[in-house]
Amino acid sequence: MNNFNPHESLGRYFAGEATAEERAQVEAWRNAAAENQRAFAELQKLWQNAAEKSPRLPSVDQAWAELSTQLGLPQESAPAKILEMKKPATTARKIFRSDNYRWAVAAVLLLGFATLLYQFFYNTNALQKVMAQNGQRESINLPDGSLVQLNSGSEIQFCENFSDSARFVALTGEAYFEVTHDERPFYVNTGNAQVRVLGTKFGVRARDEQTRVTVREGRVSLRGLTAAPATAVELTADQTSVCQQQNAPAPPKTVDANQALGWLEGRIVFEQTPLIEVVAELQRVYNVAIELSNPALGQNTITGSFQNKPVASVLASICLTMNLQYTNAGNRFVISE
Repeated sequence: MNNFNPHESLGRYFAGEATAEERAQVEAWRNAAAENQRAFAELQKLWQNAAEKSPRLPSVDQAWAELSTQLGLPQESAPAKILEMKKPATTARKIFRSDNYRWAVAAVLLLGFATLLYQFFYNTNALQKVMAQNGQRESINLPDGSLVQLNSGSEIQFCENFSDSARFVALTGEAYFEVTHDERPFYVNTGNAQVRVLGTKFGVRARDEQTRVTVREGRVSLRGLTAAPATAVELTADQTSVCQQQNAPAPPKTVDANQALGWLEGRIVFEQTPLIEVVAELQRVYNVAIELSNPALGQNTITGSFQNKPVASVLASICLTMNLQYTNAGNRFVISE
């Protein structure tokens, strides 16, 4: 849930204006815990009530800005007024039916909406977030005892305490999971897919609306976030599958899981990978800037494995294989023909 702005994302979600990424972020948070599901139901009810009572809703950003002022929250800009009430010149009966009245009802409901958002999202004990910056890796112990290893340029979010019925985490990037066996199912939500297990060892790579799952031990279920449950695939040891956007996942494919998850041992593995993706991965792993002098070069693919090599050595090998060259200016590399 990278850059997840709750009041903006949920407002657009209920208004039907959210992007695919925002919808995935909202769904990931919604499924993260039972209390989140209850909060979502309350917020949805408030929004529907406001929509029924008003032909045109005030901006949720305005409602949030007003509430933020009252709560003393830091603001990026001056808060906008939710409503300007005009002195009525008609009878009380006409006031009751006026647009101002409907706007007032909507504003009150949206303030309630924003209040619930504040309650559920700005409680610092509710969600935990761990990030692995470029060039770094992180190990995390989850509340149930499960172990997560987070690769460079990745982020994971989870509740401080899992619910009694399920365990949910949200992942952006790449991670390896060793899930403690538990009667509660364990879910990994990405921007476009959902992984379900009970207890097993597997890796998840979620970038650019593509989620790839590779299983080392146990059994894992993978499905598109909005795809029908019947389209889910089950993976066992040394199998992988990929889910593009929110479509049904590809059939399982046999792989060497240890090779595919080589980053755990310091290896960088590419298999028919476009050079544009190779460059992005090298930037994350080595925390350097790499450019292609011609964007068309990014469509060339490469297969290879590199272990504990300096970035210059990796680039030299890639360029030799693809008949390219690179230059180095400080911490910036340029690959050209």
